[in-house]
Amino acid sequence: MEKPVKAKPGLYAMYYMHLKQIAEHYGYNLVIHGSMDRDLDLVAIPWIDNPASEQIMIKDFQEYLTGMTLTKPSGDVHYTTLPGGRHGYVICLNRGDKNGEWVRFEDQQYYLDISVTQLP
Repeated sequence: MEKPVKAKPGLYAMYYMHLKQIAEHYGYNLVIHGSMDRDLDLVAIPWIDNPASEQIMIKDFQEYLTGMTLTKPSGDVHYTTLPGGRHGYVICLNRGDKNGEWVRFEDQQYYLDISVTQLP
């Protein structure tokens, strides 16, 4: 029996190095939490007293990863408020249907789950 190839961790690690540079440009430290087996869980932590807008940073993440930015009509990227006041963003890289009809393999979901912590 052959072991399945787990491509996600390698792909996510490659993305992470550039995303970390983008985050640092805006005054955030970007850290990984989780296994990278299903998705890439990241936490962006303000690393300076007055970091730039997290919205601009997330838009730059989207542009780097997908070549476009997805926003609400207001021009803001949708987020969910999480415990501790964190803002949670999801960037989908590849989401097919549950049967794999779109991409022809079983696990077709590749996405980033990014929490941005807020300054006190």
